Amino acid sequence: MLQNWLRACQWTAAGARVALIFTAWIATAQTGPDQDPLSLIGFRATEGAAAGYVEDRACAVCHPALYKSYQHVGMAQSFARPSRAKAIEDFGREYYHKPSQRHYQIRREGQDLIFRRYQRDAAGKPINEFEIRIDWVMGSGNRARSYLYQTEWGELYMLPLGWYSENKEWGMSPGFEGRTHMGLLRRAPRECMFCHNAFAETPTGSDRYWQPHHFPKDLPEGTGCQRCHGPGAEHIRASLTGSSLETIRSRIVNPRKLPPKRRDSVCFQCHMLPAVTMIGARRFDRADFSFRPGELLSDYLVHVDVEEPDVKPADRFEINHHGFRFWQSRCYQESDGELACISCHNPHVKPESKAFRAQVSETCLGCHKEQRKTHQPQVAADQDCVGCHMPTRRTRDVVLVTMTDHRIARGPFDPKELVKPIARREPVITDVKPLPFGKPPTGAEAEIYRILPILQAYSYNDAMEALKRALASVEYSSPTPYLTLIKTQLNLRKYAEAEYTAQFVLDRQPDLFPAQAWLGAAQLGQGRSVQAMASLRKSLAIRPTPNAHFNLALAAAKEKKHQLALEHLASAVKLNPHLFPAWQYMGKINAILGKLEPARDALIRSLEIEPANEAAYVELVRVLRRMGDTREADRYLEVGLRVAQNPAALEKLKSPPHD
Repeated sequence: MLQNWLRACQWTAAGARVALIFTAWIATAQTGPDQDPLSLIGFRATEGAAAGYVEDRACAVCHPALYKSYQHVGMAQSFARPSRAKAIEDFGREYYHKPSQRHYQIRREGQDLIFRRYQRDAAGKPINEFEIRIDWVMGSGNRARSYLYQTEWGELYMLPLGWYSENKEWGMSPGFEGRTHMGLLRRAPRECMFCHNAFAETPTGSDRYWQPHHFPKDLPEGTGCQRCHGPGAEHIRASLTGSSLETIRSRIVNPRKLPPKRRDSVCFQCHMLPAVTMIGARRFDRADFSFRPGELLSDYLVHVDVEEPDVKPADRFEINHHGFRFWQSRCYQESDGELACISCHNPHVKPESKAFRAQVSETCLGCHKEQRKTHQPQVAADQDCVGCHMPTRRTRDVVLVTMTDHRIARGPFDPKELVKPIARREPVITDVKPLPFGKPPTGAEAEIYRILPILQAYSYNDAMEALKRALASVEYSSPTPYLTLIKTQLNLRKYAEAEYTAQFVLDRQPDLFPAQAWLGAAQLGQGRSVQAMASLRKSLAIRPTPNAHFNLALAAAKEKKHQLALEHLASAVKLNPHLFPAWQYMGKINAILGKLEPARDALIRSLEIEPANEAAYVELVRVLRRMGDTREADRYLEVGLRVAQNPAALEKLKSPPHD
């Protein structure tokens, strides 16, 4: 048995490591049936939603060379604590975003990174100043990096400032370029973290569509070995307990040995993203962390493609289009499964440009043999297949980045034209359709999966009506499509319809807390605050959420139950300290109660979090004038008139009323 196990391991490590594993094997034979063999080498398997995974360091025990090499690959550096992320940024240098009149800075303090954002008043003095410690760095930095903070409740939020390596400069992260944007409240949901990191260890069922996007404080760092090879615990256990070589190898996935579409699904799970603004929906019976290498990706996720009227398909190029553009290539489509991502890329090795491109050219010439004789001799010595047929382009969604376009095309291309600077603009999408990869749904089901990504990105009335019609012909036991419908109805202020749909869902699943919370929101929208309070209390009894606390506070305030409202606002900001509307209403209610100092402090906090919130400026100016602090009131009024999303709301405050 030991001989089989030794053959399964790639023995290139030092003798001490051999001794460690040999000791573990001997000890295994002496342990009882309840002891996990993993514990003998100091590891444990994850439990819950993503069960059976181990720390990547466990892979290094038998595969040290592959593990060491992989640490230099961008995927291994996709997510890290600030103390472990390789410093490539110009920390401390300020960046000024002119459209929003906001100054940004990320500075280093010891092992910590501190994010700072502020504006300036008419005298040049900082105002609306906000600071927070950065908890996570997202991105290898080969092209760009983003920065996240994590709440005590476990949610991750993306900060507006990013680092762009090509020009070694700070800039606004995608989606933050405009005068107003999501500020500090752009959540990083499980759908994003699915590709940017290894799976988190969370409770079973916590990664369902309707569950809060919570993450533990102790997260993996980097997209590890097991995202491509599958959970490794059983593989290591089989090795440690002397199983046959066949059994040991059967407990792990080698993507190269999978059928073509399942092989490519391993890469495409993260690198097939036709449109970042319209992400396909998970299958209704699948949780976010449920995909495993060896599966067909379309059994987990229904990708959709989009059309933009003013952009030719060949020119629609985004930062995560590696797999999508490669899939579009004739070379891929006509290779009958022979050509794959791993035909050129060794995912364990960081590509060194010159040698890597020469290797890729050899792959190309393996099929295009005639070009070796006729075309290649005419090519300059410093050119290769990639440079001409997979040119570098500027991405349309992250305009400070250029990437290799993996759509293999004839050309010729103008290299300078492809990388010239462009301004980012929001795409205008005129059509959405399921991508014909794997086994996409058909019939009425295909229409539902086509509509859901639209409504999860935008609240369009026509799409909402189309979903209602489709759901009338196909009924699902999963609440996912119905919850999407409720949320859209609330966003469109169709409160009576939202109430009907929420009640329909609750009749089937009475303990589904989002439906209960949205039932309360629909009732509140119709002015039935007492009923809303009852529904929201039921939701909070099942699962407390910041928004349910906030809506209950609004309902209580309408009933003049101001102290109850303040209690729920305090609960809301305890779960999400940066929920600026809660701080705003806390200030408003305290002002009603005559508690001017707490009102002032809460309103200032609201504006520190969201400096474009005109309602907070209005309340704060009034409170400051009531306190006799006219100078400070004038200061905030001047800033609000310049930077608020709707400055017209402050015009009436320009001339204070006379006694």
